[in-house]
Amino acid sequence: MLLIHKIQNFDNLSETEIKISEYILTHQREVSSLTIQELANATFTSPATITRYCRKMGTEGFSDFKLRIARELSSHFSDKRIHDDVPFVKDESESQILENILALNFQSMQDTYNILDQKQLSRVARKIHEAPHTYLYGTGQSLILCQDFQYKLFRIEKDCNLESMVGFQYMKTLTQPQDSVTIMVSYYGVSRSNLALIQSLRARGLYIVLITGPKDNPLVEYADEVIHVAPQETLIRKMASFSSRTSIQLVLDLLYALIFSFDYERYQKLIEEENM
Repeated sequence: MLLIHKIQNFDNLSETEIKISEYILTHQREVSSLTIQELANATFTSPATITRYCRKMGTEGFSDFKLRIARELSSHFSDKRIHDDVPFVKDESESQILENILALNFQSMQDTYNILDQKQLSRVARKIHEAPHTYLYGTGQSLILCQDFQYKLFRIEKDCNLESMVGFQYMKTLTQPQDSVTIMVSYYGVSRSNLALIQSLRARGLYIVLITGPKDNPLVEYADEVIHVAPQETLIRKMASFSSRTSIQLVLDLLYALIFSFDYERYQKLIEEENM
């Protein structure tokens, strides 16, 4: 979970801690330049209280807290964070709505890029590059993202399998070859159909890469590699899959770029021949 989301969650916080959170949310850009004493003065607390608060938020102390906040606010496009679930309010102008959606895409990519493990991405990309077959699994929005990734792999003549119907996807798990790589895309990881799919794949001992959001979901324990994007949206309140779509698309694009780089000249030639 992003630090900013922990700050926004007032559950299990004392009245004093809520006041600190409210001040930080109102002065997000300024906090990274404050000393611990200045923040304590601004919130009518003490440096010791600020330190305890920072540790409760999962950071090592105030310095680490400021670094994390600055990193999460590092998008240069906007001076404010855009709300992931509902990125604009009723009375905002059309131009502001458009700017908010653009800023949200930048914000989503930056949030996810900041938490990605580059060595893990390289490891997974290498596995896909070397495997003779890749099998993709996803439903809804995730299916559309899988289709885009499949098209990219087709362009460099990588065998890539994807079924659009859940029932057919399950049957694929029973016939998928042992030398293949599995990529499952599921932002929330709560779908019963995806759980059945990944359990079937795990029972057959297949190599599984899961691209998901929240760290605590039922699918995680069955995957060999779990790539987490920044968990931003909530299932019930969100207007649309803005943040999750952008974040997962980024991960798939990064994987494809790395795969392409492993045999650059051959893949570039294939692309050029396709366009002749």
